[in-house]
Amino acid sequence: MIAIVPRKWYIDQALTSFRRLNEVLDDLTEAEVLACLDLEAATQRRRSVIDRLISKAIRLREIDYNRQLKEKFYGTSPVQNHDPR
Repeated sequence: MIAIVPRKWYIDQALTSFRRLNEVLDDLTEAEVLACLDLEAATQRRRSVIDRLISKAIRLREIDYNRQLKEKFYGTSPVQNHDPR
């Protein structure tokens, strides 16, 4: 299993300000979001940042779970809509 190492620059940027968090949020991996949550919660400063990070972590987990279920029930190839003609 390959360990995913968070990118420090993205974590630093995400915690700079709420505005900057929103700018880089889509680029963060789940590991980076969780690292940001750990750091921000330890400072007990900004509830809005923690709430935004929690929402992103939930969304990332949802996307991954969706992919896993589709692979399990549809197989490894994506489902395609076939024209019945």
